[in-house]
Amino acid sequence: MDFKKFGAKRLVVWLVVGLLGGGIAADLWERQRSARDLADVKIQQAEQLKDAQAKIDWLTKDLDAERHRREALEGLLADLRKGS
Repeated sequence: MDFKKFGAKRLVVWLVVGLLGGGIAADLWERQRSARDLADVKIQQAEQLKDAQAKIDWLTKDLDAERHRREALEGLLADLRKGS
């Protein structure tokens, strides 16, 4: 009878140790996965920022070109009005 109590206590102790060890291992794994995901998100954001900056630069150049065209047309219209 004494051996059964000892075996049961030992089983419970190993079960608790296993659960704690498993919890710690799962926590470490989750932290590593989260860190990896965070690094991936940072890379994606950097690429999106780079793409957005390139688009802003392109739109700025396009806007400047349109502004120059408008000024040229306004100058041409002003010359035509003076001439008439």
